[in-house]
Amino acid sequence: MAFKRLKIKRLTKKLKAMQVNRIHNQPSDEVLVKEVALYHQLGEIYSSLIGHKHFPYASEMKIACLRAAAEIDDSNAQYQLGKKFIEEARFREQLQRDELFASISNERQMNQLYAEALAYLESAEKLGHVEARRLHGLCYINGWGLLADKNKGFELVVESIEQENSWDRVPQIFAAIGLNKPEFFSALMKHRNKT
Repeated sequence: MAFKRLKIKRLTKKLKAMQVNRIHNQPSDEVLVKEVALYHQLGEIYSSLIGHKHFPYASEMKIACLRAAAEIDDSNAQYQLGKKFIEEARFREQLQRDELFASISNERQMNQLYAEALAYLESAEKLGHVEARRLHGLCYINGWGLLADKNKGFELVVESIEQENSWDRVPQIFAAIGLNKPEFFSALMKHRNKT
């Protein structure tokens, strides 16, 4: 445990110096890549400490590391944050539907999580993250934080497949994201014939 504490301290000190340098100077792309990698490394350490009594806020610190990496335009961190916030927002939405634990506070947090998740997903999409585009499409299809629009959602999913050029893996992709119903395959064929 002392080793992890020491490693956290060392990484935090390095990241603080890099952040100050980034604010006052224009760092090179290699330096930014290294800074992002260090944030991910620190996040993984905190991830391994979740549930440990000496690190009660390890989960929050993992998210803080991802947020910091996302600020430096790391599409992977933006996608991970978007995915995590969508999952939590869906959980809170289920609480609201079940009514037993529904509250104004829960609904406010749910709406805030959806808004933040969608913002991160859109940022990751702009940076060319394929899975972010796919998850954004699922948000439209299922109405997660948005008005349900199956056509727009399906379009985003198909664009992600085109972007990745993975038409040969369509059944696996659809199964992984839960769209392995016959109507989605027929819609896919219609959309593919259009293009």
